[in-house]
Amino acid sequence: MNSSSHRIPQRLRRSSGGRHPLLAVCVGGACLLATGCFGDGTTGVGTAINVIGGVVDKVDVKDKEKDLLGRSPSAADQMFGAALDTQREVGGRREWRIYDVAGVTNPLDKDRYVVEVTGGKIRSLSRVETTPDIKFDLPRAALLEEKVTGKSPEECRRELEKRPIVSVRSEKTGRLRQLYDGRVIRIFSKPYYCILKFDAQDLCEDVDFQKVGASTREDPYGTK
Repeated sequence: MNSSSHRIPQRLRRSSGGRHPLLAVCVGGACLLATGCFGDGTTGVGTAINVIGGVVDKVDVKDKEKDLLGRSPSAADQMFGAALDTQREVGGRREWRIYDVAGVTNPLDKDRYVVEVTGGKIRSLSRVETTPDIKFDLPRAALLEEKVTGKSPEECRRELEKRPIVSVRSEKTGRLRQLYDGRVIRIFSKPYYCILKFDAQDLCEDVDFQKVGASTREDPYGTK
């Protein structure tokens, strides 16, 4: 897969009906100037919505953690149903099981539970938002895709000038993902991941963002 300066990123094709990415880049231009490609800006109404959503996520995770932490993965299966996928750490022992969030607190079907498992025991529970923010994430993804599309994991690392927090492979597809810290200002910021997705040949084909609404750990994919 070859990189092209006119390639339309996948999320922009899905969200803008095939219009040129310049439209989305212009919409988020102020954010890009203020925070850079790895910023996580929020203003006005968006901030209020994030605060309310964060409270809901925090209460939800707090309510469920006592029945999951320290138990076997089957406890998560019993609570949430069958896992949608399992992401296994490359060169490590950790895995993250992904579950659907059912009920009225997820009306847009954009949230997922992420259950971290180490040594056969549940280590953490997180609730994450998987749908990219049209105003902030899509423009950043468009710029990043120009850098990394068609490149190997190591080439992507060099382009981004930072190491990924973790690399995982999907049990369902066998494909690789690299998770990078997507924040510019880490103090007081919740984890926000920039995710590079690779094809069957381990060449980057997509860039996405994932926001952590609440978690029993400070950094669900980190090592601490």
